[in-house]
Amino acid sequence: MRSSIRAKLLAAFALDLLLMVSLGWFAAQQMAMMNTRATFVEQQTIPSLDTIAKITTVINRYRVAQLEYLIYSNPYDKDRSKQKMGTLETEMASHFAGYQPLITSDSEGTRFDQVVRAWQQVVTTNYISFIPAAGLANTGSVQPFYSRMNPLYDKLDMAMSDLAAEGQTQATDALEDVRTTYERARTVIMGDTALTSLISAVIGLMLSGRIALRIGRLTSATAQVAAGDLERKVQVLSRDELGALAQSFNRMVDSLREQRGALEQRNTELQASLRLQEQLTDDLRRGKQAEEEAQRAQATAEAASQAKSMFLATMSHELRTPLNAILGYAQLLRMGAISNGINQEMITQLDRIVGAGRHLTTVISNVLDFSKIEQGKIDLDITTVNVCALARESADIVDPLMRRQGNTLRVECPPDIGVIETDGPKLRQVLFNLLANAAKFTDSGEVTLRVRQEAILMPPASGLLFEVIDTGIGIAAEQQVKLFQPFSQIDSSVTRRFEGTGLGLALSRQLCLALGGDISVESAPGQGSTFRVSLPSSSTLAPISAEAID
Repeated sequence: MRSSIRAKLLAAFALDLLLMVSLGWFAAQQMAMMNTRATFVEQQTIPSLDTIAKITTVINRYRVAQLEYLIYSNPYDKDRSKQKMGTLETEMASHFAGYQPLITSDSEGTRFDQVVRAWQQVVTTNYISFIPAAGLANTGSVQPFYSRMNPLYDKLDMAMSDLAAEGQTQATDALEDVRTTYERARTVIMGDTALTSLISAVIGLMLSGRIALRIGRLTSATAQVAAGDLERKVQVLSRDELGALAQSFNRMVDSLREQRGALEQRNTELQASLRLQEQLTDDLRRGKQAEEEAQRAQATAEAASQAKSMFLATMSHELRTPLNAILGYAQLLRMGAISNGINQEMITQLDRIVGAGRHLTTVISNVLDFSKIEQGKIDLDITTVNVCALARESADIVDPLMRRQGNTLRVECPPDIGVIETDGPKLRQVLFNLLANAAKFTDSGEVTLRVRQEAILMPPASGLLFEVIDTGIGIAAEQQVKLFQPFSQIDSSVTRRFEGTGLGLALSRQLCLALGGDISVESAPGQGSTFRVSLPSSSTLAPISAEAID
């Protein structure tokens, strides 16, 4: 058999489903037929029989009214009986009109017409011959009435009997149809259910028997293979899933047989290579010794790096003291030159000494701070800082450099920006480095320091964003990766034109990380640069990884 087990099961399910759908369709058709006949009985037969009963009642009442008219001698009573007969005639007309829509066959229509004609004869005879005669001579005898009206009433009664029989026949036929339809539907449903159960049972037994037999063969073969008989195979009798499993089992046995031969050959090769492995072990031992020596060399290098950092910190302190003295004497000489009216050339030279000293002080401070960060010894003094005041103070410090480059400096800080919990001097140093960098690379342009609130992902949920925007030369994308590396500048041509150690931005980023924030840049050549410092509203000492320093 080429069909898969799944296909066989789906085919059996489809057959059962087809039988069930057929059963449902047949049952729906039979139910519709029964509903139609029941609706006919409800809406046609029962109302027609009810109307026939009402017509019969009117006929009997009309006959009684005629007798009363004949018996009474008082004119008032006669008028009352006459009015009653008129009312009954009107009621009979209403019943006839109500029965007309209930007629469902030609024979029923014919019988209804006979009733109408018989009634008209009774009414016509009543007014033409009976009433006038009764009005002229009232003898008190009803014999003339019966002799005149009995044939007409007999004809009317016969027509009513035929009409009632026709209605009863229709009701009986409708009930018989319902009963027949019900019996037929019950027989078909029971037969279809039995047939479906029988087919499902046969298919289930056949499939389960075949599957169990073939699985038993696979189990027996598996046990023999597990015992070591790799020559055992399973006969493939079909192309379904079990047939595919048998084929896979046979391929597995072939593969195991081949692998056992390969393992035996490999065992021989391994024994032959054992001596070679012993030699390799000796080589690995020597390699391990070399690795230990490399680790000792690395430890020595790390110690040298630590000594370098300590040396930089010590030298920075040693250089700062005489440099502060030089700056102090230079400023005193400048003040004395101005007060004594010494020529402008000497004042200019003293300004250059003061500027060079301040620049050297900044370089030494940066080296010292970076050395502290590299050693993980940076100290933070977290206090409440007025943001706008600190921004304007940073701008005032760098304003002379801005004027020297012909730049316009603007500070945009909303009055309601409030305060921030951070290290004020460290934040001022970051802003000073960014503003000085913007002034250095911008000529006759505009530099803006903008402060605004921002939402940040790290807790707390809000912080401040400091933006330094300039209209300077800009930075290419491939050069921006070098910006925050220590002692590195973006291009050699820029290095020759502009002064600097390449340490300010690297130090600024480390300070931002220490304050719990970060710094980023957005720039394009010829379109200026925007440096953004993002800080949380409350800063704490943050650890700085070696990767960030490198």
